[in-house]
This record gives sequence, structure tokens and C-alpha cells, in this order.
Amino acid sequence: MKAKYLIGAVWAAMMSTAIYAQNNVGELLLSGKNENYLDNRVKCNDETANCKVKFFTNFESGSLDSASLKNMALVTAQMQPSHEKYSFDLFSKFDPENPANPQLQPSARWYFFLMTGVKDKEIILNMHNSDTRRPFYSYNGKDYMRFSKEECSQPGQIRKKYDSDSVYVAYFTPYPESYLHSRIGEWSKRSCVEVGSIGKSENGRVMPILTVTNREKDNKGKKTVYIHGRIHTSETPGSWHLDQMIETITGNSKYAQDLRDNIVFYILPFTNPDGVQEGRSRSNTNGINLEVNYDSPDSVTAQEVRNILGFLKKITAEKPLDLVLNMHSQSLNQVTYWVHSAESTSDEYYKKLLLLSNLTINDNPYFRKDDLKFSKHASRYMEGWFWDNFNGETVAITFETPYTFYNNKPDGEWVSLENLRSQAMNSVYAIGDYLQIPSSERIIVEEKGGKGFTKSKDQKHIYFGKSYLVAKKNGAILKYKIKDLPAGEYDLYKWNAGAAEKVSPDGINEWIKLGTHHQATDGKFIYTYFATGKGDRADNILFIRK
Repeated sequence: MKAKYLIGAVWAAMMSTAIYAQNNVGELLLSGKNENYLDNRVKCNDETANCKVKFFTNFESGSLDSASLKNMALVTAQMQPSHEKYSFDLFSKFDPENPANPQLQPSARWYFFLMTGVKDKEIILNMHNSDTRRPFYSYNGKDYMRFSKEECSQPGQIRKKYDSDSVYVAYFTPYPESYLHSRIGEWSKRSCVEVGSIGKSENGRVMPILTVTNREKDNKGKKTVYIHGRIHTSETPGSWHLDQMIETITGNSKYAQDLRDNIVFYILPFTNPDGVQEGRSRSNTNGINLEVNYDSPDSVTAQEVRNILGFLKKITAEKPLDLVLNMHSQSLNQVTYWVHSAESTSDEYYKKLLLLSNLTINDNPYFRKDDLKFSKHASRYMEGWFWDNFNGETVAITFETPYTFYNNKPDGEWVSLENLRSQAMNSVYAIGDYLQIPSSERIIVEEKGGKGFTKSKDQKHIYFGKSYLVAKKNGAILKYKIKDLPAGEYDLYKWNAGAAEKVSPDGINEWIKLGTHHQATDGKFIYTYFATGKGDRADNILFIRK
């Protein structure tokens, strides 16, 4: 591990976190509050300014650069009441120029605006600077619906008659700072949650951090997991996904309790609170893309990244983190992890990334094996910072949800808050399985050796731990022993370890069902596995309580 720690930064982060952790949560979240979005205005030409339909963005996360009326008409049709039709060119707002990476083009993906004067009128919105693929609308600013396929039949265009005089339109269902603060207020009432801060943003907004664990149990020996989200502020699906992960991890289920008994979670829901509040697309208030700011000169390292690094250096001072998740959303029409190649890291690290990825894909209808994406390690990313400092001891990876639909199937299921919540459960299970967390709900049993098997430690296969077993002959026998299996009904699975390929065949590198088991009373259980032939690979097995 490279010694790159700056004592001053570490001490500052420790002091900042300690001070904020002592504050009342409500006071903590109010400090640094900045409502400069109240001054947001949409630029309009004279025709637009004088027409009945008005555009507003003077609310948190609101964003639209300009509106221009193309034409208006009175539409009459036989046997139908006449109605007014308006057509506008709308231009979403570009982020500021990026002083840290001038070659990166500013983004203008995000838009979120209010229209008034629209009831019973046919409104045509021609969206510019952003890709418009069935965005969302709301009559009350709380309950959002996707525009239908018919209402977005032309590329970059929304065409609809509205039932209310006022309507909000957003690229995706917003997840603003005020909603996050309300959720933190709820989570903070749970005994497993401690709310602190890693510091303040460029504009003085507090960056709340959640520490989630069983606080009555000593943290010594627990695994450590760091998760952060909302680097790119348009990526609200990622916030909804992470929201449900937090809800699950802090919940009352037995599985959540088992996780908290064995893991300390550090969760930073917003890395970019200024960008969220100000309606940016991918940058902070100064135009810096925080995602690629981890190896920038000090003069152009954003305050938010300084805070993150200070906090990470503090919590890794004694030992590396076990797992780091960087939560995003993407324009690709699929879920994915960005897996760093073995050539740019190591075979062992690549194997670990593929194990986590395939565990998340397992039994997930929204995430297919060929959805994974691959890239080289780079120091400008947070994952690169972990590789540079811990040389593979910490597994760090980016997870992406889409905005649109899953599995590259436009006629399939589109992204919704409901299916993002469903995916969150897959993500939580993947964390628990990857870290092999003891649980009475998902019991993972390691292979310990058996007659006719030989141990293998090659890094070209995807398996748990340091090794797996290979059968030397047909009929080789392996016994899995559980000292105290709770009474109940279980489904039994085998991890079918296979080659570390980018796309694993069906039935390979996934949990394969072996059968069911009825445990009449609490007590010992031995499961005997018979190899299917020479070369059969044996790794962990999994009992899932029904």
C-alpha cells in the first residue's frame, strides 16, 4: 500500500466528522442551506414571453436554459371541440466549462421545469441539447408519470394535451436535496444509523454521511463497505436505487440485522449537493466533473472531492475497505458494472470484480450477463484511487442503472421507481454473498476438501475465497458441514464456478439450484455433493430460507 496520506487533510476530516456527528440531525441538514435556485429564470423570446404558456425553473433542481415559441394555432375538428396548439423549441442548460478537464464537453442532459397555462391545450415541446426518450411529468410535483410512447413518437419531441393548468416536466423523476433530507430524518431515527458530515460543498451545503451498523456490537472484525451516489446530478435513477438499498440495509428484516452485525456501511447519498440543488447535469457548481477529479492538481480539485478523500483516508487509516460501490445512471439502455480489465489491474482483482458482478446479475431479470462493460483502470476515477493506494485489497466498482428501458429492449420494461426498488434487493444480496456474511436467511457454506478433489488457486476462474476444488474423477465426494442449521425449509444452491470470461454461459458463474431441504429441528446438517464427472468444480453452497 502506497503511503499517500496527508496528515493535515486526515485530521481536518476527523474533526469535521466528529463535530457534525454531535449535532442534532435537523440542525445538521439545515446548516449550509442555500436557496439560490429561487433566482433561476428561463430565457424567453418576445413571442414566448407574451403567450399564455409560461415556463419556470425557480425551484430546487430546476433547469431549462431557454424557450422559444415556434407557432400557435386554433385546431378545429368535425364533431370535436376546438383547442389551442402551441409548439415550442426548448433548450436545456449546459453545465459550466470544466476548469479541471477543459477537453470535456459540458453536458446539458438534465431538464426540469414547470409549465403553466396548459390545460386543454395541445403542447408540442421540441427538446434540444438533451436526448428526450419518454421523460416524466407531474401535476403536483410529487407523483410522476412517464410520457407514453405515442406522446414521444418523434425523436426529441413531446406532444400532449394536459388535464391541469400546471405541469412539471423532468428528464427523470427528480430526487432533490429536500427529499434526501426528509429520508435522512427518517433513517436517523433507527438505532443502527448515525448521521454525520464529511464537510461542506463549494457553496456551503453539508454533505451528510450515514454510518450503518449494529452499534451495540464491537466493530472489530466487521467488514467495511463504502457507497456513494449522485456524482452526476442528472442521474436520479441511481438515487432512487440507492435510496431503497439504504431502506433495506437499515430495515427490520432478519437479513438486514445480520448484515449490520457483520458490516459497517458508510453511505454518502449525495457527493454533489450543489449540482443537485442547482440543476446541473454532470458537474458541480464550478463546472468540475467530480467523477474524474481524483488525480487533478490541488488548484482544480473540487471541495467535494477533497472532502471525500479526507473521509476515505480517515476510515482506511487502520485497514482498507472491503468493498466500494460508486452508484450511477447511464444513457445506455441496460444495467451494468464497469469492470476494470485484468491487464490494467491483476487477474485476482479482475476475478473479484467478476464475482461481484455475476452475483448481482444472479436471478435479476433487469441485468443480463452480456450487459457488463469493461474498461482500463485510470487514476482519475475513485476506483483508480483505491487501486493506486491499496493495490487490489479494496474492490471498488461503478454500478449503472439506465434511464430508459432494460436489456436493450425498447418494447420491454421501462425503468420505474418500482423496479429500481426491486433491483436494490439484488444489489444488497450481492454484497452479502460476496462478503460471505453469516446469516440465518442466506447461509453460505465453504468447501473444505473432499475425497477425489484437488485444490485449485488459479485466477482464471470466478470463485469465492482463495481456492476452489476440482474433481479428479467421476463420483468424487465432498461434504459440506453446518454446525447449527436453524429449523425450516430451504432451497439449496451451488456456485457453479467457471472461466473468468466477459460473458459467462448460462448455468456458469451463478447459483445453480441443487434441491430443497427440510430441517426439522435446530442442529447439525451435512450435505454430500457428488461430482458429476472429472473436472467438475466445487465451491461454496448457499441455503436460502423459504
